[in-house]
Amino acid sequence: MIPLKPRIFLLVPTLQRNDAVGNDVLGMYHLLRQAGYPTTVFAEHIYADVASIGVNVRLDADQFWLDPQAILIYHHAIHWPLGEEILRRSRNKVVIKYHNVTPPEFYRNYPEFYYSACLKGVEATERLAKMRVDRVWGDSQFNSEEFVRLGVPADRCRVVPPLHDTEDLGRTPLDAVVTGTYRDTALNILFVGAFRPNKGHFKAIETFAAYRELSERPARLFFVGSFDPRLADYVEEVKQYARMLEAEDSMILAPSVSRGQLRTYYLVASLFLCVSEHEGFCVPLVEAMCFRIPIVAWATTAVGETCDGAGIIVKDFDAGGLARGIEECAENPTVSRTLAQRGRARYESAFSPQAIQTRLLALVAEVQRL
Repeated sequence: MIPLKPRIFLLVPTLQRNDAVGNDVLGMYHLLRQAGYPTTVFAEHIYADVASIGVNVRLDADQFWLDPQAILIYHHAIHWPLGEEILRRSRNKVVIKYHNVTPPEFYRNYPEFYYSACLKGVEATERLAKMRVDRVWGDSQFNSEEFVRLGVPADRCRVVPPLHDTEDLGRTPLDAVVTGTYRDTALNILFVGAFRPNKGHFKAIETFAAYRELSERPARLFFVGSFDPRLADYVEEVKQYARMLEAEDSMILAPSVSRGQLRTYYLVASLFLCVSEHEGFCVPLVEAMCFRIPIVAWATTAVGETCDGAGIIVKDFDAGGLARGIEECAENPTVSRTLAQRGRARYESAFSPQAIQTRLLALVAEVQRL
């Protein structure tokens, strides 16, 4: 007789679409159910468009938390008191899926809310590392090694990239306004990431200014990403820095775009520039690989690992060196095509839905055997 598959509980503070953690949770939910695992998503806050999937979490739901055969996968990216209480109560097989927490130092000069949230997230990571945990699954080796440094045995730590919705994004209808405005002969340099202090906007502007000193070719720098009005001062500083380096005339800020607009910015992009100062994985790099956009990047935190050679990658930040990489892409079509092909190959081997699903199911089976 074929043994029954264990129940799997996905635990996350907020369930929503179109963010990296939410897409990973929703992807896991659908994949595990398709694989025959009875799977439930528990969350404290559930957006209306996923209300049919999420279940409001309760600390006293012992019919779930006290099942020793069930697998509890806790998605960690912020401080969540209720989630930690459930982990302390749980008798399940426990997995921490770690998406990383931004170091609070990036927010020292911005609203206290952000600094405090990041500090509490870091402290939560330290507490989680001391709990009874069967496995840690990092989005990257960079993430997993943080738990190793905090005392979790390395043989309990694994790496599995987050599930994402890039394939669906690629089927999204294009935005005619973006296409009509920017699909021309200018070099379009794209970075996708939230307007936050860790995302390296100042370094991108510095790199862009260095490129304009090398080349007379018309070029634009696009910043595309979500925007929180509480960080309006940060965005104003970005604009002021661009003015200081005489780059504001060619810098386009596109906050909180639609999915169609996001897809179209990738379409019109000549290359993808990533000089983010802190990334636990960086899903936009995967999107660039999928859409065959050549990558020029600074290999800080998890960026170099995610790229793994699929681009022009510099180890130490050097605006001039990155600018020369941009120029090489812009002026040598063979280099640009080779990088695009290399990125797509990296996507298919490591980050395609099939690749991630195979890895994830293998890790679930490993936990099941514990």
